Amino acid sequence: MDCRTAESLVNAYINRTLSVEQLEEFIKHVRSCPSCYEELETYYIVHFAIRHLDDEDGENMTFDMHKMMEQDLHNRENYVHRQKIRRVLHIFLLVLFLLLVFGLLVFAAMRLGHIRIPI
Repeated sequence: MDCRTAESLVNAYINRTLSVEQLEEFIKHVRSCPSCYEELETYYIVHFAIRHLDDEDGENMTFDMHKMMEQDLHNRENYVHRQKIRRVLHIFLLVLFLLLVFGLLVFAAMRLGHIRIPI
């Protein structure tokens, strides 16, 4: 992913509308590009400030925005990792199911005499 693409996806990242594939590429780029990381951090801070502007509870609170963004990136990296594992698991279960169905069909065909195994 190039910087122009990454910068165009910052708002989608913040609004959590990126696909898993886009999210993975975006995070990989932001982690390796100081300029895009800084761009994300700026937008993240602005977004957080706007969202919490009217919070009366937060008047005397201080926030470590860098740490919060790092935690968010880390959480989303974990999300991408879990989604990859989930996808592999789904494929594995599908293959296992297909093998089971195939085995049952072969077994049924053998029981009905349609398939004979020479001994």
